[in-house]
Formats: sequence, structure tokens, C-alpha cells
Amino acid sequence: MKIKFIKNNTNNNKRFLIRFVTSYSILLIIVLIMGMFLYQYGITDATNNLHKQNKAVLDNSVSDMDESLKLIQSLSTQIANDSNIRKVLQYDSKSMDFYHDAKEAMNFLTDFIPLENALPIDENCGYYIYLPKLDYLMSSSMLTDTWYYYKHYKAYNDNETIYDDWKTMLSSYNNFFQLLSNESYKENGFTPYIYKTPVQTALSTNKPLGIICFEINRNKLNNIFSNLDFFRSGFLYVTDTDNNEVFRITSDHSPELTEDLLNNIITSMQENPDQEYKELKLEKDTVVVTTSVSQVNQWRYYLVQPADLVFHDLGTYQNTYILIIILTLLFCLIMIFILSKKNIKPIIAIDTELQDSLKEKKNLKQELEEQRPIIYNSYMARIMKGLISNQEEYNKISEFLDLKIGDFRYSVLYACIYQDQLEIYVEDQTNNADAEWNQKQYKDLIRTYFYKYFGDDILIYESEVNAFAIMLPSPMDEPIEESIANVESSFIELHNSLMKEHSIWIYGGLGNRNSYAPYLWKSYQQAIQAASYVREGNVFQSYRDIKRDKTSYYYPFEMAQQLSNFITTGNTKQVQEIFHLIRWENFECRSLPITVVKWLLSDIRNTLLKVRFQVSVSDENREVIESIESSFQDNKTISVLEDIALNLCSLFEPKADGNKLIHTIKAYIKENYKDSSLSLKKISDEFDISESYFSYLFKAETKQNFSEYLELIRMTQAMNLLKTTDINVSDLYLETGYNNANSFRRAFKKVHGVAPKTIRDSMSNHDNE
Repeated sequence: MKIKFIKNNTNNNKRFLIRFVTSYSILLIIVLIMGMFLYQYGITDATNNLHKQNKAVLDNSVSDMDESLKLIQSLSTQIANDSNIRKVLQYDSKSMDFYHDAKEAMNFLTDFIPLENALPIDENCGYYIYLPKLDYLMSSSMLTDTWYYYKHYKAYNDNETIYDDWKTMLSSYNNFFQLLSNESYKENGFTPYIYKTPVQTALSTNKPLGIICFEINRNKLNNIFSNLDFFRSGFLYVTDTDNNEVFRITSDHSPELTEDLLNNIITSMQENPDQEYKELKLEKDTVVVTTSVSQVNQWRYYLVQPADLVFHDLGTYQNTYILIIILTLLFCLIMIFILSKKNIKPIIAIDTELQDSLKEKKNLKQELEEQRPIIYNSYMARIMKGLISNQEEYNKISEFLDLKIGDFRYSVLYACIYQDQLEIYVEDQTNNADAEWNQKQYKDLIRTYFYKYFGDDILIYESEVNAFAIMLPSPMDEPIEESIANVESSFIELHNSLMKEHSIWIYGGLGNRNSYAPYLWKSYQQAIQAASYVREGNVFQSYRDIKRDKTSYYYPFEMAQQLSNFITTGNTKQVQEIFHLIRWENFECRSLPITVVKWLLSDIRNTLLKVRFQVSVSDENREVIESIESSFQDNKTISVLEDIALNLCSLFEPKADGNKLIHTIKAYIKENYKDSSLSLKKISDEFDISESYFSYLFKAETKQNFSEYLELIRMTQAMNLLKTTDINVSDLYLETGYNNANSFRRAFKKVHGVAPKTIRDSMSNHDNE
């Protein structure tokens, strides 16, 4: 409908405009609020990322330090385990033997010179072994007494008191695995710390024979933590488990690290030991403290950085975000003005389209619900007939039907029903609404009684008009005798109730239990066979309790069909299961005479021969076919026939790579294209699938609609008949599955571009020439 605005509608237009302005203004306010929220979130997220980045860098540096200490420990262990080293440490006087053994030990230490480069120790005599009994120091390049080393090698302070302190620190057995300060003996030295380890084997509990001293190099120690950014005035402070200082690394602009300042940092971080980073107020400045704990010695590392420099880059982010907010605000104001001036007609059009979309969605949902029973029946048919071809299909069907495989076993109950006027109901299939309504009422009544007596977990399949197949679950641990007794009891109650209340007589047979749904076709066939054994005075028969005829074999027509189908779809597992069932029925449950066994094997052989002649010989399969034909000449045994069946299966396996069902249907179409009644519905009924599912599956596999594919097959054959036979053009439609000539001519011209008579005339003219 066209809307015309005139002068009298000015007030209405203003009201519409105000509504639009108000609506967009509210939207703008919401956008601004969201923008502020996102800004705050962004700042918080960026701050957390910076903290995490600092934590990751610190963790990596601590890990590097731990690795260095592990290398020191490894080196110490190797030294302690050397027999020459231990021998030298046991001398209490300097003799020629001592010097000889010391030389051997020093030669041994030279093997570790390459390893020294990987340790944070001094390059010139980075480590040495203290010999307590002789007061000597030994390394790979020196053997001297402690005073000479102190005075001449290191040129430390020659004050005897200071020397005594240094020697006490060096020879003590109570300060292993610590960084001991060395700066009081020589200021601004390159080895500010000594790290000591005992010369002691792993299993020894005695006093160490000696002490290994590692002189830590300042530059190498700093290099381990070189990835840490101090932001000019930051520093690293390390404490042991008792909060005693281990070492510190500072920058040129670091503040004076007073005891109060360091205690304040430690105390603040220990308030919440799990907190890995925290902002603290230290004197006038705010700092960010990041902590990490060593996994080797539990040392705690405190990385202290000035907060204003750590978050300096966030200032740029903040300014950029404010600019974006301002530009967004201006843009929104302009858009409010433009959109508010728009006519209301597009809104009406959008509303109409929306209503149509909602209606279409509702119709689609309703259609899907209507298709659900069709899909249900299709899946149940595939289970009962053993048409599940792969695990993916099995999983899909199990999910749709909510099969509780693993918790329950399933058996099939085949129930046949008779009513006073059932024959009329079956045979008089009229198309009027009353008959359909009565039919639906009847089915619903029967289903209601099944659910009443067997529970809501059962699955019901209408195999015929007057027969139902019911999948009955039973717990995995329930004995078979108890399970059969429960089903029989419930079925007899169901029978009596139907007879009393509705004059409906029902009888049934029960198949064996299965825990794997693709094998339930066996239980279905067993249930049908058991139902056929029901005699007068009895309404229920269990297949397990059937007294089998010992003089006849078990190989029904349905099983022969299934064997052929399983082979041609490449379903090896189901083929093996059929032969397992044949063995069990004929050789375990029966004692057949030799003559009857030969008849059984002959029938199975005939089934396999029919399948064999469906396969054309090619270079690829020639060897397998020759082997199969050779097996046919051998003495017939059940094992030989099973091998033939499995070999035939292998010939059909390539077809199983695509959609097996569609391959089978395409072959069916090529054989039956002359049938004028061939349609989507007929094929769906033939293969027990719904029309919608078949249409979808066919289009997905062939990239064509079913009608287009059928038409192309028929038109190809029509062209072939025109070119290779003398058939009358007017009779072509009869040979290609059409009901009338006009429909055929239109289809032919659509596919080939010309009429069939034109093709025939052009061929005649060519022959005359």
C-alpha cells in the first residue's frame, strides 16, 4: 500500500520523528555505556597481560637460574663419585703419593672445562675443591694452600681477621647450597658470591670429605636475568625460605634498598602467598611487584618495577580509545539525524517480510515434525531388515531412537493381531477420511496397550498392517530365563486385556536378545519364526524354547535375501554374522542327516552363485573371481562357502565407499526405467525409506534431482533406440516409461534440443545420400 503524506499529517510525522530520535538516542547511550565498559575492560585486560608478560619473563629467568644450579649439582655429583678425588681428600699429609694422586684428580677435572662455560662462574678458576685435612684448594689448574690462594690468586684483603672469616665461611659444613657473599673480602669484585656443595656420594650419610666452591661471576649472573626489564629504577631481590637475602640485582638508578623497604615488600606479598603480582605504595612511588618461586630450592624472587613506566604504553591506548569514542559519537549523531528523516514505509515493509519469515519458519518446523514419524519408521525398518551398513549410520540411528546400547540388551517381540472385522479393515483400503481416521485410531489403541504393559522405553515398528515388531530392552545382567518370563507374563496380560475390552485377539513370538543393534535383524526373524509356532491354546512362543525339527534345515528365503544384500553392499561383519547364525541353527541346535546338510549347502551355494554373476570380470578383479570360481568346484563345506561369501564381499567394497543405498537405487532405476509408475514414492516404498530422506540423499550423491536423473536415463535410451533400431517414433514413449506421447516429446526436445521425428528424418536423409 502506498502511503501519501499531506499537510494534515505533519503532527504525526513529528511524532514519528521524535520516536525515531528517542529510539536512536537510547541506542547511542547504550553504545556509549558499552564503549566505556569495553574501555575499562580493555585497560584491565591490557594491565593483566602486562602482569602476565612480566610473570612469564621472570619465570623463564628463574627457570634458567634453576637449570644453572642443577648443572652445578650435576657437576658436583660427578666430582664426588670419582675415586681419585675421594682418594686425594683422604690424605692428611703432603707426600709424593699425594701429589701424584692430586695430578690424576686435576686431569680428571679438566674434562669438565667445556661445562664450566655453561655455568655462571668465573672464567679464571671458577670452582675449586677445598681439602679440609690439608687446608688446600685444588682445581683443574691449581693446587695450593688457602692462604696463598687468598693472598695471591685473589688478592683479597690481607687482614688476618678478615682472612679467618673468609676461611671459616669456606670450610663450614652448615652453609651448603647458598649464595654466600664474597664482597666483604674484595670490593667491586667480579665474583660477589660463592656457592658451596659437599663432596659426598648420594647414598653417604657421613660427614663430607671435602667442599666444592663455585665462585659466581657477576656478569654471568646478570645475564641470566637480562630479559627482565627494570625500567631504569627497578631491581630483583631474592630470598630463601626463611626470608633471608640470597642475592640482589640492581640497575644504576635503583633506589637504596633499605631493610625497611625490603621488609615492606616481603610482608605485603606474604599477606596473600598465592598472589603472583601486586601494586604497592613504597614511600612516594607506586611499584609493581611480581613474584616467582624456584622449583629447585624454593627461593622466592621479587621483581620490583616502577608502575608509571610499566604501564606507560597504556597511555597511548587510552588516548586512541578516547578519540575513537568521540568519532563514534559524532558518527552516531549524524546517523540519528539521517535515519530519523527516513520515511516510515521501509519499516512497514520490513515488518511484513519479518511476519512472512516467521510464518515460513513455523511451517518449516511443522513440516519437520510431520516428517519425524517417517524417519522413525525408516530407521526401524533398517534395523529390522539388517540394512545398517556402517558405524556412522548406526550412531546416527542410535542417537535418533535414543537406543541405550551398553546398558540394555534388546529383543524383538513380533505380535500379530486379529479383530472381528479386521479382514474388512485390511482389504477394504478406501481413500475416504473416515477409513483413515479409523485406521489411525486402531493403531494408536494398539500402541497404547504396548506402552502400558511393556513400558515407555520400547520401540514399535509396524511391519505389516496387522503385525507389529517391538524392540524390548532388558538389563545387561538380567538372566535370559527371567527376561523371557517377564515378557511372557506381560504379553499374556496384554492379550487378556485386549480380548476383554476390545475383542482383539493377539499372539506373538519373541526372538533372542542382542546387545548390538545392527544384529537385531536376527531377533526379528527369530520372533517371526517363533510366532509361527504358536498353537491352539497358546498365545506366546519364545524362540529359545522352540522344539526344532531335527530333519529340516534352517535357511529361510528372507535369510538368503539378506545374505545377498550384505554381500552386494560390502558388509563383511553382517555376512560373518549370518554364517554364525547358520552354524548355530543347523549344526548346534539340530543334528541334520548328511543328505539334508547337502541340501542346505546347495541352497547357500545357489545364493552365492547369483551374487557372483552380478560381477563383471575386469583386470582388477580377475584374480579374485578366478579364486572364487575355483572354490565353487571344491567340496562344499560351510567354511568354504563362508570364504566365498567374504571374497565376494571384497569385490563390492569399492561401492561401499560412496553411498551404498544410492548405488543400489541407481541400478534399480536403470533396470526399471520402462515402468511408467516408477516414482519417488514407489522407490521409497521399495527400499523402506521416506520420500524426503531419499530425495535429500539422492541429490547429495548425484548432484541431480531424482526426476531429472530418471528423465535423463529415459531420454538417453530413447536416443539409443532411434539410432540403433527401426522402432516407430510414435511408439518410443511406450518403451521409455511415459504414459502419453506428448509428455515424451516435450521431455525429448528439452534434453536433446530437437524433436525425435527430426532425428529420425535426418538419419533417413543421410542413408539416402
